[in-house]
Amino acid sequence: MPPSAFDDVVESVRAALNAKRAEVAERVGAIETALKAYERALEYEIAESFASEHQLRQPARAKRAAEAALELARAVAALPELAARANTKKSAAEPEPIAVPEAPSSAKPRTHAGKLVIIGALAGREKSGALPAELAADAEWIDTERDGVHAVGNLPQRIRQGRVSGVVILDRIVSHKHTDPVVAAAREVRVPVAFAGQGGKASLARAIAQIEEMRRERG
Repeated sequence: MPPSAFDDVVESVRAALNAKRAEVAERVGAIETALKAYERALEYEIAESFASEHQLRQPARAKRAAEAALELARAVAALPELAARANTKKSAAEPEPIAVPEAPSSAKPRTHAGKLVIIGALAGREKSGALPAELAADAEWIDTERDGVHAVGNLPQRIRQGRVSGVVILDRIVSHKHTDPVVAAAREVRVPVAFAGQGGKASLARAIAQIEEMRRERG
């Protein structure tokens, strides 16, 4: 007996609903994957700092939390509900509800010259011995512990002008309120940023190596 016309309609509805369910699962899966990557990045940075402080074996290299957070923000911003709302806001000349700090994909990476800037005090330690000799002469130290937020000064502007080759932040010492404008400016023009815990020699060397690797990757 041939199938009923009703059966054909029901099967078409079932197929359409399953397709919609697959779309939802794909969106949610992308956010769950990005969220898990962010969690792992936070765990890595905590383990890295602890290992540096106690002179333990460093964990295997992993994605930085700042990079993972950006990827998570992009995954959320890609939701069609937010995209539609953003378009409505644009048409009404209002700001977008979510902004991901990323340079436009069409922009060409800049070639950065200038000093390597290190933000954070070394608590009485001699700075000259903390870096290799070939880098020490071209490095600039900024002590926010002593001078507060004013120590950063026009550093974000200098970064945007291409006068800074890289930034190392002693993130176990320096407050985020001092470095957030610096990190935002560096991401905007793709100046490499690395983190060095409390500024131990091993942490500084690792951070500088990360900056060199990011320079090579960015061409």
